[in-house]
Amino acid sequence: MIERVVLIKLKPEHANDEQRRMIADATAEMLPKAEGVRALRVAIAADASTRREWDICIEVVLDDIDAVERYRVDPVHRAYADEFLAPLRSKIYVYNFERHPAGE
Repeated sequence: MIERVVLIKLKPEHANDEQRRMIADATAEMLPKAEGVRALRVAIAADASTRREWDICIEVVLDDIDAVERYRVDPVHRAYADEFLAPLRSKIYVYNFERHPAGE
């Protein structure tokens, strides 16, 4: 299993509690519909220290590294990333991790 971790910093005009909640809600609604998504968790920065660097964390679980590429090009994911999220974010970091059996 692959855990895809996405860290998002919003543009200053969107980096407020109301916008963070709206984006998290939309993420939880949209991304599970993308191909290969086995599980999804969305988190909002919990403290000021974290908010200085990141506003939202998304964790997407996919079967394997090949599924990551199918997910990346899926029309649902592309609409989310390119049309919904891109205008709101100032930076994004994405990492893929292979789950260790102890974490299952």
